[in-house]
Amino acid sequence: MKPENNYRLPGPYFPLQGLRVLEFCWVWAGPFLGQFLADLGAEVIKIEWYDRYDVYRTRGIELLRGKIPAEIYREMSPSFHSLNRNKLGFSVNLKEADGVDLVKQLAAKSDLVIENWSYGTLDRLGVGYEALKAVNPALVMLSLSAFGPNSRLSDMRSYGLVTSALAGAEEPLKVNGEFVGSPTFNVSDPNAALFGLLGSMAAMIESHETGKGFNLIVSQLEAVMTLMAGGPPERDDGLIHGVFETADGKYVGVSVPAHGDREDLAAWCRERSAASLIVDIEQLGGHGAEVINVIDSPNAATFADLETQIATEHPVTGREDVIAAPWRINGRRAPVRKPAPLMAEGNTHILRDILGLSDEAIKSLKERQVV
Repeated sequence: MKPENNYRLPGPYFPLQGLRVLEFCWVWAGPFLGQFLADLGAEVIKIEWYDRYDVYRTRGIELLRGKIPAEIYREMSPSFHSLNRNKLGFSVNLKEADGVDLVKQLAAKSDLVIENWSYGTLDRLGVGYEALKAVNPALVMLSLSAFGPNSRLSDMRSYGLVTSALAGAEEPLKVNGEFVGSPTFNVSDPNAALFGLLGSMAAMIESHETGKGFNLIVSQLEAVMTLMAGGPPERDDGLIHGVFETADGKYVGVSVPAHGDREDLAAWCRERSAASLIVDIEQLGGHGAEVINVIDSPNAATFADLETQIATEHPVTGREDVIAAPWRINGRRAPVRKPAPLMAEGNTHILRDILGLSDEAIKSLKERQVV
């Protein structure tokens, strides 16, 4: 039996139009994968509950806890907004049998399930792969586990820096043999999301052709290890690479032919402004670029003609600019169809229009705090 939704439906910017995805994800890696799929046109339904919502809903605004109503507080985080655009929100209580049954009904009408909760959580809740496969044999499930099912660390909850440290991605970050602190908090989560996108799309192609489902598990630890397979970069190219402070208090990343040691280069850099240093570096046959604050980078002159930001209108926080997806389809960026979902925002649409429930049945579910 082939999936009901044909993810190959044509669209000018949305090649995954027609693909329905259930997302059981929080924090970064899983929601980032879900956003990739949504940006490409998939209908992504983000599943949460009021006492188990995505913790990124409050990331960066923790000091506001208790000072504003909870229904406003959990909708204000720019971090959540930047990872969950174009998704529908569905709030359902998976500790209730009827809530589990609703998810199974949705799975029967879906093509892909993605999750990055602690390994085995969905099985314990009754909505793991075997349970959902029973209602949809063609279903693909993709789990972004921190360590995978075969590791003695499988039950450990982990965040990105832990997996990148265990994978060896942090060890090379030394100057003169001393650890200088990690700039690679960004490595593990988005790297896992990309591996998840690759695996899920490959499985979807096969599922679409054969009607056969798949249960894919991506170890975030092993995904980082693939980046380190060649070992740390060797510095025997006759160049000095590094980031150095300039006379005007800025920093410039440089790769320059060695005419002395790092200390000599650092002193030479401190005698010049950032702009003049870049010019002088190029005259020496090297390359340099000013280090830009991540907050300021979208507005930097370097990106002036790239349209890296897209304006959105969030119903709680108002006008926001979000970083656009890095691809262009038919020469244009895909527009943002909707901002990140409010809690329970899509409940009525999902229950009535997708599952076909009556208004009376929906009212009963709400009264019994199933949805």
